[in-house]
Amino acid sequence: METTTSKTTASRSSALLLDTLEAELEEYETQLLELNTYSNELTHKYNEKVEFQECLEKGRKFLAAEADGASSKLDTVNPLSSAYGAPAISEDGMQPLLADASRGHSGLASGGFKHVIEGEMKFSSTVGILKADEKSRFERMLFRSTRGNCFARFAEVERPIADAATGRPEFKIVFIVFFKSEVISAIINKICDAFGARQYPVPDHLTLGNASQLGLIVRETTSELADAREVLLKNRELRLALCSRLARRYSEWKAVVLREKAIYHVLNLFRADVSGMLRGEGWIVASAEVDARTLISQTHAAMDLAGASMLSQVPLPWPVPPTSFDVNEFTYAFQEFVDTYGVPRYKEINPALFTAVTFPFLFGMMYGDIGHGACILLGGIYLLITHPAYRRCVSSAGENEMLGGVYASRYMLITMGLCAIYVGFVYNDCFSLALALFDSGYLWEGSKGSVAGSVDGGAEANLSAPYGSTGSIYPFGVDPAWHISSNELLFFNSMKMKTAVIFGVVQMTGGIFLKGLNALYFGDRAVFWLEFMPMIIFDFCLFVYMAVLIFTKWAINWDRRQLMGSCGIDGLTFDQRPCSDGDSLKHKCALNFGGETGGCAPPNLINQLINIALNPGVVDEPMYSGQGSAQSALLAIAFLSVPVLLLGKPVYIYFQHASQPASASQPISTQIEMDQDSTSSEDPKSKEVHSFSEVLIHQCIETIEFVLGMVSNTASYLRLWALSLAHTELAQVFWEKIMRTAINANSIFFVFVAYSTFAVVTAAVLLAMDLLECFLHALRLHWVEFQNKFYKADGTRFTPFTLGQLSDK
Repeated sequence: METTTSKTTASRSSALLLDTLEAELEEYETQLLELNTYSNELTHKYNEKVEFQECLEKGRKFLAAEADGASSKLDTVNPLSSAYGAPAISEDGMQPLLADASRGHSGLASGGFKHVIEGEMKFSSTVGILKADEKSRFERMLFRSTRGNCFARFAEVERPIADAATGRPEFKIVFIVFFKSEVISAIINKICDAFGARQYPVPDHLTLGNASQLGLIVRETTSELADAREVLLKNRELRLALCSRLARRYSEWKAVVLREKAIYHVLNLFRADVSGMLRGEGWIVASAEVDARTLISQTHAAMDLAGASMLSQVPLPWPVPPTSFDVNEFTYAFQEFVDTYGVPRYKEINPALFTAVTFPFLFGMMYGDIGHGACILLGGIYLLITHPAYRRCVSSAGENEMLGGVYASRYMLITMGLCAIYVGFVYNDCFSLALALFDSGYLWEGSKGSVAGSVDGGAEANLSAPYGSTGSIYPFGVDPAWHISSNELLFFNSMKMKTAVIFGVVQMTGGIFLKGLNALYFGDRAVFWLEFMPMIIFDFCLFVYMAVLIFTKWAINWDRRQLMGSCGIDGLTFDQRPCSDGDSLKHKCALNFGGETGGCAPPNLINQLINIALNPGVVDEPMYSGQGSAQSALLAIAFLSVPVLLLGKPVYIYFQHASQPASASQPISTQIEMDQDSTSSEDPKSKEVHSFSEVLIHQCIETIEFVLGMVSNTASYLRLWALSLAHTELAQVFWEKIMRTAINANSIFFVFVAYSTFAVVTAAVLLAMDLLECFLHALRLHWVEFQNKFYKADGTRFTPFTLGQLSDK
């Protein structure tokens, strides 16, 4: 469809909306940035005041601790000072810290040293704060850099405090350093800068010794801290209120921006090749065309813009359209399975329709158990019931991708559980136990008309009614007597193997028929007559015939046939010919079908099928007259269909291309993808040879893949038998080794423990691992064995412009 719209109409409302939103967001951004900047400044100043207060407190404490012993230490005269005198000042201006104190005067009276300190030695000091783990390195660096001409004291801060620079809580120490030289002061300042130690303008040590003045400073600092904290809390409340207001409108703003962005992106795809108008081409579902025109008319009426845009159909030829399917909650999961493999071509048969039926059933064939299937069914019903609550959670908290996938497959789980229960009834298997729903068709010594009673090992079971009569047939499923027979495994293996082959052949044949229907719909005669017909003939001659042989063997009354091949007590055969026990079965058989048995003994189908190809015309155990000749004819027809499949289509395309005039000669458009990028300067004959060689190679690959694929795909369907056997045997092992052992022990506690173990093992292995295994194998059978017969999977998904989906993303 082609859409034309006015440039002015398309941009006016969107630009106004976005400009208004941008101005509003800029105003909020300015407010928030101002509050954040103010908060950072206040926080920095608050942390500095905390450190300053710690420096005041710690300085007062360790000076008070030293005050008691200061007088006695200061009155003592150094006896060595008179002998050696005071040390000289070095060239760099340094002098020992206690040089004047150690200088003695002969005959100095008691208290003379105190006078010197008070009158002559004025010490400078600096107070700061440092990370606790830097103490040793800091102290060592002070001593080495000042050559011991400083005196440092340290006090730990009991709690971690926020660093003024980074804001991170850290353990710190307060230091005070005494010195008496400007040179040493410069060195100490450089060391503090190197270690990240911050110095604070704490009053000198004489003021610190004054308790009243120091207390006044501490109280002022505490008051300033309280004020700063109050301002910080107010700032935090303002920021929180602003952010809450922004958060409430975030979803609205995001939806507006996404919508406008998406609209602009789509408008960028339009072309301005009409004066004053924008023109764009796109796809629309045919059934929605009327609705689209109605919406355009309603929009024009609401905005009072008559003729601002119009919708018209683009003339042919069109490019290949995208593929769109209307799905509901039931078919969504199956369509996703198919689309994961590949999207169908436009108007190609959609495999999801058949997958919705065959996928659960093939899963049930592998997982067939009444009890385990009921667990899956209950799980699917639980998902179905809780789905509305899940949707409400998604609308408020967002969607979880994995949980959403589980809920999307709720109907699939229900159908899988139903099919597993149905096949479980066919197999008569419930948690590895047989159910005696009807009377058994077999009787044995000790039985009571059904499977009730006891039976000894080696007892022989016989039909309770003549073969083929109503009384000898179990009403539905497998007779429970087979579950207690010594040849149980042989019987179930034979039944499940043949059933798997039959369903496999039916599904593959259905896939080939779908290929023919696709060819008929698209009018591709070459594909129908030269691909579909050879394929279906090859399939019927070999594989459908194999399924017919299985049904034939099941339908024949072999008791009667074996009677026809026996020698009676009167020495006569079934057709009244003289015989003896030493005669061969072929001689005694009244059917005279040939082979070694004459048709009076059940054949081994595996050997018979192998001999169709390896030993044509020879049937050792025939089931009908002329079986050898019929199989030879079928094999010849199947072999003849292979060259037709290999060469038919390439030759047809070659002659069709050659019969066209040179001016109209062009590559044939078929289902085979061919390279058409050759330039016009190439020789037309080289183009024809190149196209023919491509088609021939492609068709050769198709033929080999089909012929070998039919054999391998048929064998692949045996997984239906193998996984069913594995599931049954695992369930039987868990029951016999856990529950049956506990029941035989006659201990309630042992039964309770065994049941708990049985439930856990069953849930972990059979309801989880085996469920996933059967699920993946059923999916593989559809992707490889079924869909490759007809499905190209190279289409393009139709993705309409939808604002609702845009908001969800």
